[in-house]
Amino acid sequence: MVYILVRRYLGSIPRLAIGVRLPDIVIPPVLKAFKARDAVGTLMLSYHRETAPSDVIASGEFILLGHSGTSITEYITKATKYAEDYGAIIEVEADHVSLMASPERAIKRITVGVFEYGLSESEIRESLNYIEREFKEVNEAGGVDFVTIDTCELIDLGINKLGSSDVLAAYEERFDSDFRKKLEEKYINRTFKFISNNGKIYVIKFSKEDIARLALKYYKSIEYVKVVYDTIRKYLDDREFGVEIALDEVPEVTNPKEVFFFLSELKRIGIDPDFIAPNVGFKKREDYDGDLRVLEETIRKLHAITSSLGVLLSFHSGSGAHPYSDKGLGTWGVVRRATNGLLKYKVSGVYIQLLLEVMSKFPPMSEPRRLYEEIFDAVLEYLKKDIKHKKGLYSPQLERLVKRYEEAVKKVPQKRRDPRTDFFRHYFFIFQAVMDANRRRYLREKVIDLYSKHKELQGIYEKEAAELTLRIIDKLGLKGNYIKYKSIRL
Repeated sequence: MVYILVRRYLGSIPRLAIGVRLPDIVIPPVLKAFKARDAVGTLMLSYHRETAPSDVIASGEFILLGHSGTSITEYITKATKYAEDYGAIIEVEADHVSLMASPERAIKRITVGVFEYGLSESEIRESLNYIEREFKEVNEAGGVDFVTIDTCELIDLGINKLGSSDVLAAYEERFDSDFRKKLEEKYINRTFKFISNNGKIYVIKFSKEDIARLALKYYKSIEYVKVVYDTIRKYLDDREFGVEIALDEVPEVTNPKEVFFFLSELKRIGIDPDFIAPNVGFKKREDYDGDLRVLEETIRKLHAITSSLGVLLSFHSGSGAHPYSDKGLGTWGVVRRATNGLLKYKVSGVYIQLLLEVMSKFPPMSEPRRLYEEIFDAVLEYLKKDIKHKKGLYSPQLERLVKRYEEAVKKVPQKRRDPRTDFFRHYFFIFQAVMDANRRRYLREKVIDLYSKHKELQGIYEKEAAELTLRIIDKLGLKGNYIKYKSIRL
């Protein structure tokens, strides 16, 4: 008998990565789709935000820390078990292992684009201590095969506003002369050429001001990637695992010089990632509505640079406005074409969004429909409290979204509890976090219980979730990826 290792580090194989916020519901149809297309892929959850150590989940003290209610142990053990049951080859990823001030700040950044940068030394220490706590549980639960490191909150966007003389003065004040000399010798008065997959040759040259801006803006973030990596490494023993760098949540499209500088400096300090996720203009749970020609050229330039350094692009915020919009007409085709299919593509919340949409279509007074309506009302009530007290997830943008919904319902009553209304599609995840008086995530428990018993709901969702997964695999050209893409040792 030949034993097949179903969980493994997949290297640089292009693949789909899927968030499994409710493992017992999401994982089975995803793995069926992987098997149907002879594909391998990644199962993941975002650390801090979506998952947390078991004791944090059980305490009920932090409603948005591990807001899915799925602990690190639960998602690792269930991903492994389901992969074994289905005979599917997967990678288990710790996504967005982050230095961050709070989950609320991170959630506001990805939902309504409110970006705050800068962490105090105490916040950095607290984050590193929390990462240690997470990875102690990772170790006990059997390890992970891949990590995405996110130090975006250490990127100094204020540098963008400084004039040339101020930038150069700050550069000389912050970095010692030996460091500046080495940096300038490495980049200034040199020409860096990159050949794209359509025959274009891109050229980068750096001025002293360019290097000053890049160092001031990014260097703290770069240095702490290494600190986070070393923290993680301690808890994965001798296990082989891959690394991705997340820059996608910075609220500006990442330019070619930034990507080249960030990767070059990471490699200098000993970090050799498999993937990097720049901001290419994608937004969470929104279709891409820009010019597809601009998107293609943006991606093509970045791909030429990163691939020359042995790193592939990863695309975050891969879900569109709803489960059937496919990130906007033509978007997936552009992503595939611009990278020649050499990519990683991440989606997560859309699988829960799909579940809620399926439930909303059941007849009035049916169990799935009643539970969907209870969820919608609970999310709205939670957000209105935050708006009233201007705390938690409050932002002026959120207040406008809720007000817009209420005004729309007054004009068109049929829009009441519409699963595609803007505030709900951005904040539906709250239903997994809200608790009753006994600190039970009661709505999450109700959904899991209903799904396990309601065969019609189960059948419809499994079909729709599998079809969604197959559609992404097909449009991104990931069928048979394990055989098609191989690392060849020279």
